[in-house]
Amino acid sequence: MKRFIKFLALTSVLLASPTYAAEGTYENMAMGDAVFNTIEIAGGSLMMGKATGTAVITTGTGLFKPNMTSEWTCLISALEEGGAKVIQANCEAYFAEIDSSLFSEIKRKTGDIGSEDSKGEGSMTMTGGTGQFSGMSGSCEYAIQYISVTKSVTKQICSYSM
Repeated sequence: MKRFIKFLALTSVLLASPTYAAEGTYENMAMGDAVFNTIEIAGGSLMMGKATGTAVITTGTGLFKPNMTSEWTCLISALEEGGAKVIQANCEAYFAEIDSSLFSEIKRKTGDIGSEDSKGEGSMTMTGGTGQFSGMSGSCEYAIQYISVTKSVTKQICSYSM
């Protein structure tokens, strides 16, 4: 009987272990370069562009280890209506070290974009990924500072689960 109970206990641990979700936190610093085009629209303007850059994990647990790097690309839109600006981006960050991509969506309604010394704070939602990031979800708070019209530095503080 003892053997049977040990067998059941071991079997339940082995069967249950794949269902445990990976989770963790990380912080990163990203530097990027962007190209924007702006058009005037009724009551405001619409800015669209592409930003690319690199990022490094400064602290992390779980899948994200300190000093991991990524190359990222974001397609960005900024709609200004009645003096309020809504900035949205969809991004892909590729981590060559683990051959995996992380997809995200960024939204913010504070600050500015595409002008020297503009800045803002916002949130990012992880929308999935490939490889080790498949099925990932999570969120980040971030702060961005433009050091010139096209160059920026961003700090993110994130948590995730799978």
